[in-house]
Amino acid sequence: MASLMVMVFVIVSLFIPAARPSQADLWKLECLPTVGIVSETTVIRCIVKDFKTMEILAVSLTKITQEKPVFEMNQKSISGDERFSLKNPKLGPSLQISDTKFSDEGEYLYRVMTDSGVKMAQFSISITAKYKNPVTSIWPEVVTDGRPINLYCNATDGYPAGFIHWFDRYETNWTMNSELKTDTKDTNGLKSVALYSRLTFKSVNDLEPFRCIVFNSKYAQDGESTLSIKSLSYGDPEKEISASNTTQIVAGVMVIGSLIVGLLFALLIFRKRNGQHGRRPSAHPILSYESGNTEDDLETGNYRVKVPLSADEIENKP
Repeated sequence: MASLMVMVFVIVSLFIPAARPSQADLWKLECLPTVGIVSETTVIRCIVKDFKTMEILAVSLTKITQEKPVFEMNQKSISGDERFSLKNPKLGPSLQISDTKFSDEGEYLYRVMTDSGVKMAQFSISITAKYKNPVTSIWPEVVTDGRPINLYCNATDGYPAGFIHWFDRYETNWTMNSELKTDTKDTNGLKSVALYSRLTFKSVNDLEPFRCIVFNSKYAQDGESTLSIKSLSYGDPEKEISASNTTQIVAGVMVIGSLIVGLLFALLIFRKRNGQHGRRPSAHPILSYESGNTEDDLETGNYRVKVPLSADEIENKP
């Protein structure tokens, strides 16, 4: 019986090495889906368990829509797009792309050769672009209590389409009351989306200042802007005095302007009349002269002006 047990143990021992998995089957390559940002560095995380016991001998990255690899590396050479590289070969097979472009978007097949065997993994890269800081405005610029007001917030050069949210001073979200429009452009592979949002209030009361926050398609914040509203309240003495002073200044300017115009008009009439008086001495009928003066005397100036007689001279005149 004992000899039978020994024989069974020997037979089982012979088959155990054949049943053991090879060293290449003990590790697995996995690359995570990646979101890249235009003009920035994109890191593609690829994970290998127990990598410390391995050494990378060669890698090859191919876009599924292309036949030629976009990046290849072995112990002797590196070829392909220079923007692609291994992030840190000593820590793992993770990749990185410098100066990310929209053309980098797509599905990829990644092949990694180590001293423990070869593995392949498939992953995707999607590309986004950050929105510029939003530009805000208000209409009308000065608001009177009880009057409607429009708040505007615009953000450009982002991709894909994002969102604009509105918050008041109490952090109440007014986005549901706003209107959002988008404008998508694709110029030679350069994609961008412009966001235009308008929020209308019948009365802002004490809700201001408002905040306009721009989110990308993944709801990550790209920027924000704060709007302070200049309001003119009814019964506000200081603001009423300011408005009254403005009115008085405008009225004063109008009065001064009217006086200047009047003076210029009077000066014009005076000069016109003065010019007419300068020609009157040449008119003969105005002059009174004594009988006996001839026309030649008048023309040469040799004449005597007739002086009216007094009452005594009239009585004594023959």
